[in-house]
Amino acid sequence: MTVTYRIIAVLFLTPLIALTSTLYAATMTQNDRQDVAKVTLGKYLFNDNRLSKTGNRSCALCHAPDLGWTNRFAKVPDINNNPTTLNTPSLLNSALLTAFMQRQPNLTTLTDTIKLPLFSLHPPEMGMTDALLLKRLQQANTLYQPLFKASFGDSTISTARVINALSRYVMTIVDTDTAYHAFIKGDKTALNSQQQQGLILFNSQRLGCSQCHAGPLLNQPPATNNHYYNTGLYGIKNNLEEYGYPTHETGLRQFTQQKMDDGKFRIPSLINVNNTGPWGHDGSFNQLEAVLDSYAAGGRIITVGPNKGDGRKHLSKDSRLQGFRLTPAEKQALLAFFASLSTRDMSKDPAHQSPFCQIIPLKTKQDPPNCITAFPLQQ
Repeated sequence: MTVTYRIIAVLFLTPLIALTSTLYAATMTQNDRQDVAKVTLGKYLFNDNRLSKTGNRSCALCHAPDLGWTNRFAKVPDINNNPTTLNTPSLLNSALLTAFMQRQPNLTTLTDTIKLPLFSLHPPEMGMTDALLLKRLQQANTLYQPLFKASFGDSTISTARVINALSRYVMTIVDTDTAYHAFIKGDKTALNSQQQQGLILFNSQRLGCSQCHAGPLLNQPPATNNHYYNTGLYGIKNNLEEYGYPTHETGLRQFTQQKMDDGKFRIPSLINVNNTGPWGHDGSFNQLEAVLDSYAAGGRIITVGPNKGDGRKHLSKDSRLQGFRLTPAEKQALLAFFASLSTRDMSKDPAHQSPFCQIIPLKTKQDPPNCITAFPLQQ
């Protein structure tokens, strides 16, 4: 095509594209427009410090898009700066899950799950109440009333609508576009030779990783709906010569009251695993190599400290964890394979950039242009 023809094509197509966009907007149904508006409202709520009692955090503090939709705390402190017992799981692909929390089987919907950190008082993750939540949002009526009206048809602010909008936004935090997925779909150039070797090891009978980490998100054992397993991270011997998990965090047992569920936690997705450390249900692994070492040993051995013990001897440890031997080259191949599970940095996407200024400006992070002043810390 000559330069002249290119110019003619551009002159012809530009108004055509604009017309098509206008027609598309005009043909969107009211439900479609409201759904788009709900996602926008959800993004505002997700990033707003108003949603924490003390104003010292938003949902995005614990689930930061530039940190793999989690954070770098081993255990996130509550609003009073007291440490909790669990590491924060990534929100990436939460909309595709059927079990949402690490050790609470009764939360089976995204909306119910969102209520827990927002209204939980033990520990007070966000520490909110219905009354305080509505008061805060109504006080910011110039910001939120138009967003609620666009989302629901009128400007009424309610807790149910807040949860609905947050759910719709979280449902957009989805990405399985990895080199690994491209490879299994047929692009044999998507993984280099070392990553392919890692994938073979991952699926091998000797290592057995895919016995638990299967499916599109690498988080589900085949042919079972069970999500919770003990992987032998702790084996603290008590006076009865029994091996258990720390009493302050017993996993699934806390909810079932069954000894057999001691130390059982939900299998995490491995998608984007390189970018979600520290690892383990309690953030006790600072390196992925240490996670591999624990599995290779058939359970973790801790030689000092209050959690001293032998996780290999825990009676509830899954029987498939028998240990294996890895050469240095094999370990590097596995780590290379994990790198192939990485997704794009969604923090660069305007759809996931906070509309609010930072409450405490960081030199390493820039505020978005024309950002909204953050809700101040509360005394």
